[in-house]
Amino acid sequence: MATKTQTDDMKGGFIMDKNEYFKMLASKLSLTTEEINKEFEEILKDEKEIHSSLPLEQQEMRSLKRLALAYKKQMRSPAVGFEGVIFATSDCVDIIAKKRREAIELFKKDPQAAVTQGVTDENGAPLDTTEIWSTGRQNPNFGKPLSEHNYLKNIWGIAKKQKDANSQPKFFQMLLTGSQATENIPIFQSLMFQAIDKGEADGVLKLNPSSFTKFVEGNFEVPELASIVKNYIPSAKIGELRNYHELNKDGFNRIVAVEADVSMMMLEPTSVGSRIITLEDDSSLEDFDANGLTCWVPERINLDFAEGSKIIVLGRTAQGFKRDEEGNQTEELGDVTLNVFGIYVLPEFKIELPKELEDISEEELE
Repeated sequence: MATKTQTDDMKGGFIMDKNEYFKMLASKLSLTTEEINKEFEEILKDEKEIHSSLPLEQQEMRSLKRLALAYKKQMRSPAVGFEGVIFATSDCVDIIAKKRREAIELFKKDPQAAVTQGVTDENGAPLDTTEIWSTGRQNPNFGKPLSEHNYLKNIWGIAKKQKDANSQPKFFQMLLTGSQATENIPIFQSLMFQAIDKGEADGVLKLNPSSFTKFVEGNFEVPELASIVKNYIPSAKIGELRNYHELNKDGFNRIVAVEADVSMMMLEPTSVGSRIITLEDDSSLEDFDANGLTCWVPERINLDFAEGSKIIVLGRTAQGFKRDEEGNQTEELGDVTLNVFGIYVLPEFKIELPKELEDISEEELE
């Protein structure tokens, strides 16, 4: 395989060792040379199909030029390189799924009303009914067909700019949309990524993703995480969560941290894929009639600890209605639960999960 690359006509222009070029790109972007090489190999595979008659050296050269064009475009982006640690990632939510479903149901029930109200077109395709956004700006897609999906995911963490020697780690929040929101993002690991700095508000650094935002393994020196989480994320004891939820239930971006001991773990996923852990702290243990905190843990979060461990769990509070003995919903509010976005196990209080118990199912327990 050729180690030198040239311009198309092979008569001049730059001549550079491919690996050195990858290193140069990596120094300018929040990517590793391994990530760049992976993208190069994917382009090369495509070039071998498109230009199968060309010699390998020219296929490599064309691949490198395509790679350079893509990255040059990325360098013109207002996004800059950051490095840091992400504490929590919310669930990926399709914010128009409900609107699409309701529009389709209305068309089935009363096609004339659906069309007259502008909810669907004459063929039953859901339409965008938002004329003015919450910002006061006109929605250019008003009356047009709704997208198939509109995914959102919030992430929280600390990060600093890579190229700024004076940059200090700051608490940040970022809203991912589209396909970026569907990706699984590692938590409590050193990461590099590109983002657009939108400044600070109320002590929180607001970062916007760009089309080039990817989260890759980095060399960020991870600080003492327990104190960082406590410093930046609102915290509450289990006995305080009902009041916290009442005050913050309308906040889509709400997140709270709870430090407590694990009293029960159900590793067998529920029908929606969540595992269940129950937490207890001093406020719940003092009252023997008080229930612990039920936490719904998505599959993306690794549960590598056992009952008796002390953890900090981060997530969004929820509260439903109690059910009677026959399973019917009542009008009485039930306990506050937590949809988990991240878990940090306090190292000094971690109890390892017994290997022989890791994969036991509910049926096997029975």
